[in-house]
Amino acid sequence: PAEKPKVPGLDVAVHYQTAKRAGGDYYDFFPLPDGKLGVLVADASGHGAPAAGLMAIALSIAHTLPDPPVRPAALLTHLNAHMTKRYTRQTGNFMTAFYAVFDPAAGTLSYASAGHNPPRLVRAADGSRVILNRAQSLPLGIKPDERYPEQVVPLHAGDRVVFFTDGVIEAVNAEGDVFGPDRLDATTDEPAASAEELLRAVLRGFNRFTEGVPVADDRTLVVVRRS
Repeated sequence: PAEKPKVPGLDVAVHYQTAKRAGGDYYDFFPLPDGKLGVLVADASGHGAPAAGLMAIALSIAHTLPDPPVRPAALLTHLNAHMTKRYTRQTGNFMTAFYAVFDPAAGTLSYASAGHNPPRLVRAADGSRVILNRAQSLPLGIKPDERYPEQVVPLHAGDRVVFFTDGVIEAVNAEGDVFGPDRLDATTDEPAASAEELLRAVLRGFNRFTEGVPVADDRTLVVVRRS
């Protein structure tokens, strides 16, 4: 997207870095009726131009729904059916994806996942962490009739959600150690008054860990905070 969405009650920050000139990570925002916001984060298999091509295809399909994508399962089912039928069965490529719908008025977050790394929901009240992993199905582009379940969780004032692709948690340092989900979780423990502040905290920890190591995979971070 050319700019971050402006939705009352939500604060958004983004970091996107490709490993090559063309990348296969994909994030998108869908302003929805009644003040809701859809957030899609996806990661195409492979690297470079082939992954970027699949990402572009997914972007086009995601915006062909006749109605706004209010239901997470419906968007992933739509993406999977079209990608499998026309694009991926011949190539063996696939794409992981996570789609979440924020409803600040109702104080809820609904989501569905196509084999993607589960985002972290960090509670403002006590700093506890919820791993959003209870609605997992196959990645997009593998099984044409795959169906995607949904989950709904409460979203309170100050709660923040951290979305990421595997280029973040699979990054290595100069000694060959992997950043991993535990180190990512540790960076989200820092108190933050805004989505941008939390994003910067995560990046500080990540950049210290990977200092001096070339980027080997696309990296995407999206932080959404209920303000």
